[in-house]
Amino acid sequence: MIMTDELQYTVVWNIKPEGLDAFKELAKKATELVRDNEPDIKGYQWYFNEDETICYTLEWHSSSESLLAHLANVGEVLPKILGYSDISRFEVFGNPSSKAMDALKGLGAEFYGFFDGFTR
Repeated sequence: MIMTDELQYTVVWNIKPEGLDAFKELAKKATELVRDNEPDIKGYQWYFNEDETICYTLEWHSSSESLLAHLANVGEVLPKILGYSDISRFEVFGNPSSKAMDALKGLGAEFYGFFDGFTR
């Protein structure tokens, strides 16, 4: 079995009525912060359903340290995003450090440990 330090997670946001424009603005701000300040993140993407009431964020971190740096970097934006949405699902894939797990538990994260597989 090949172990990896990489972590991936998905966050499902339910957008509050009348909150879409503000949510989108804050998501763009978060993306800008991540792009400009987090060289170790491998992927960071936002997706909407057709009527834009639900948004998925997909993140791919190179390590638990990358994830913790991300949380610090977007720390001012995240509470604002939560003002316009609720997290309905937060799934973390990989084997985060105990510090990373503790940081995500407060957001309702569920953890799925790596079993087997590969990335090309």
